[in-house]
Amino acid sequence: MTSPDNSHFVFLDLSSRHAFGTKPSSTSMTNFETNRIALKCETVGINTAKNILSFPTPAVGIATGESVSLGLDLGMSTKSVALGGIITEQVIHKQFTGGLTKNKIDPTLDSTDNDYIYTNNDGTYVKVLMTAQEVCQLIHSYVDASFMQPNQNLNKLNILMPSRVGPSFTYHDEDENGNVLSVGKATPSESCPLIPFNYSVRDNGGSELDAASSLPISSFPKPLNTSNQILEGIDGFIRSFDTTFVGGQPFVEFTMNFEVAFASL
Repeated sequence: MTSPDNSHFVFLDLSSRHAFGTKPSSTSMTNFETNRIALKCETVGINTAKNILSFPTPAVGIATGESVSLGLDLGMSTKSVALGGIITEQVIHKQFTGGLTKNKIDPTLDSTDNDYIYTNNDGTYVKVLMTAQEVCQLIHSYVDASFMQPNQNLNKLNILMPSRVGPSFTYHDEDENGNVLSVGKATPSESCPLIPFNYSVRDNGGSELDAASSLPISSFPKPLNTSNQILEGIDGFIRSFDTTFVGGQPFVEFTMNFEVAFASL
């Protein structure tokens, strides 16, 4: 079980990431980290609250000696994720349609260093190392924006978790790119492939198994293959983001509440 960037298992996606291509085979993003912010989470709290209309039934208790309430299940739930951890300095990769200074040089590096030129020659890609405080400011400014700003709209949360069992209720035998995997009962959890958490069920690719009598709107994920660039997670928006700056401390503690929803874009 190796993190895609060797450090993180939780990522926030900008909507601009998917504007360049939404298919799993898309290679339009420069790399896995492009238009994505990584979080070092110590806790991830997932809450699913069922919204069922419940009301007491009159007169039943008179006849039976026991009162009864009726519940009307209209298929509604409220879903949210509470994140807590630290933010450290991080390399931020941004891809635009243009506007950057072309072939910008880092004066603190030797010309033989791979990052000596940190913007590309057409002014669409930049790779910079931000301090922990800068990353916090970046997220705060993005939370303050709306869906009309695709380069600021953080509308997808990716939580990677180990998995043995695939969408057909059998052990994983291939990743999302069709590469063969060998996973079974004897595979320890720390060696299991990673899939993004979402609310889909194992449906055998259709309205079967757990998805019987339903029309699935999402698919149970296959193990992640980072060469595909696009990672399917959970859509929604950041309800709140709180940080605490402490003098002399190189990292910043944070809490975040992410609400699962079909956001505007």
